[in-house]
Amino acid sequence: MGRLFWKFFAFFWLAQLTSVVGAGVTFWLRNEMQQRVPDAVDASPPAAFHSAAAAATLRHGGIDALRDLLEETSSKEGRNGGPPVYAIDETAHELLGRALSPEVIAALDTLAAEPGKHSGVESVAAAGHRYLLFVPPHRRPDAPHADAPAGGPGPQFATQPRPPRGGGLPLMPLAAGALVSLAFAALLAWYVARPIRNLRAAFEAAADGRLEQRLAPAMGRRRDELSDLGRDFDRMTARLKSLMDSQRRLLHDVSHELRSPLARLQAAIGLVRQQPERIEDFVARIERESGRMDTLVSELLTLSRLEAGMAGKLDEPVDLGELLADVVDDARFEAAARDCQVEFCGSASVQGNAELLHRAIENIVRNAVKHAPPGSRVDIDVAQADGQVIIRVVDAGPGVDEADLQSIFAPFFRGSAAKPKNSQDGHGLGLAISQRVVEAHRGTIAAANRPTGGLCVTVSLPNATA
Repeated sequence: MGRLFWKFFAFFWLAQLTSVVGAGVTFWLRNEMQQRVPDAVDASPPAAFHSAAAAATLRHGGIDALRDLLEETSSKEGRNGGPPVYAIDETAHELLGRALSPEVIAALDTLAAEPGKHSGVESVAAAGHRYLLFVPPHRRPDAPHADAPAGGPGPQFATQPRPPRGGGLPLMPLAAGALVSLAFAALLAWYVARPIRNLRAAFEAAADGRLEQRLAPAMGRRRDELSDLGRDFDRMTARLKSLMDSQRRLLHDVSHELRSPLARLQAAIGLVRQQPERIEDFVARIERESGRMDTLVSELLTLSRLEAGMAGKLDEPVDLGELLADVVDDARFEAAARDCQVEFCGSASVQGNAELLHRAIENIVRNAVKHAPPGSRVDIDVAQADGQVIIRVVDAGPGVDEADLQSIFAPFFRGSAAKPKNSQDGHGLGLAISQRVVEAHRGTIAAANRPTGGLCVTVSLPNATA
């Protein structure tokens, strides 16, 4: 068990234990206070009513009227009459001479010393004396009566035996409450500490490079902040694993792409030494290979910045009509060498980075021109629908294998359907850069084969007014 478990356990257990002990001590003190005064008075509503009626009779009718009332209620006792009312004076003498135990008299003295605090006891002054009027608790008719005089019948109403005084704190209830609170505190601490231990183990695995660790299965059906934290950890490790795998693939592909021009540079340098008379040809070859390496490094830096979220300002207005006109003018020079045409129609405005959007669309158009057959045409059209600007680049080339339609946007990918003769001029980074630029502008890019042949690349960007 970790330290957090014991902290939670101790805190909740002490809190519950304090509550249990406090409640137990409160009830014990209350019981002790109640046991200090014997249960000598019937405080029920009917008894209080009859005591009040007797008090009113004494105040308005005097001693004789009260005596008649007490005799009448005493004679009806046990025959569906009201409870008998007792009246004692300062000398502890009961008006009808009925016997009372010393405990009852002592209790009544205590009650008389605190007038108004106990219901069922009436104190009335009459004929120079003060009388306490009350109804004693009910006793079973078949039970022996301790207040009855020897040899005579006892009254049907008298005091109950005094309950035994408590001998100390209620240890058994306190112990039971402590054990129950102990179990619940341990359960709660385990419930909180268990996912944290799983999270700690997952972090240790991630620190060791094992990013395949997942917390969602260990969380089970929990629906709380800790389970949300576990799912966030899973998303984090999945993203990290994807980035690290992409970095490894990128490093491998960059190494592979650089090996070929470096090998050709070394070969050209060796030939320069062997054939000095052809130095001009070999220098041209070295310049060409150096240019290819420079282009590769430049594209890699652009791709790296885009993947790192360093796209720059993306809130400037961009006129796609002007941007496409520049792209098409540049593409027509390459298309003329292949006897191809490049046409576009439509215009729209978006918000973003004009330089990045120019490069993204140019990569798509150059890729279409590169794969277009001689005598064909590359069409570019712009349309608006549902708050989106749709740009379609369509060529009449061989298309792409259906399995490779998503992979063509991966760095260094080259499809196997058909490769142009000058494929060595590319590095497989153009469409990857286009995808990163479009995603940075909160757009989407997709490729699909045309039923009549060729490839259609669709770019969707938010409208400037969206």
